[in-house]
Amino acid sequence: MIPERNLMAACGLTDALQRKWTADITDMMEDVPRVVLRLEKIRKAIIASPEPLLWFCQKKMEVEILWLEFFNRLMRCKNENRVEHSDLIVTALNRRLEEILGRGGSTNAHGGQFCK
Repeated sequence: MIPERNLMAACGLTDALQRKWTADITDMMEDVPRVVLRLEKIRKAIIASPEPLLWFCQKKMEVEILWLEFFNRLMRCKNENRVEHSDLIVTALNRRLEEILGRGGSTNAHGGQFCK
């Protein structure tokens, strides 16, 4: 998806129809967990062996918390110092994110150092 492009406007949809489609897509995105459970084979697999799903949910939660901490720390360092230098906490957060997401390398998500 390209954020700069409004594909619905390019298709000539009216504002009312665009709003309806946006609402429908939003509702579908919110219903994804229930839709997945409607699929018989997936539902049976989850019931028969819930450990992989629990592991995935825990990792997902950890990644979300790490990202939140990472960007909060990054913004705090930029606001306080107005300079981007290395920070041990940001480095540790980035290292853990790389471990979880299976990425290698020693640079952070922005390819450099953050705050002092």
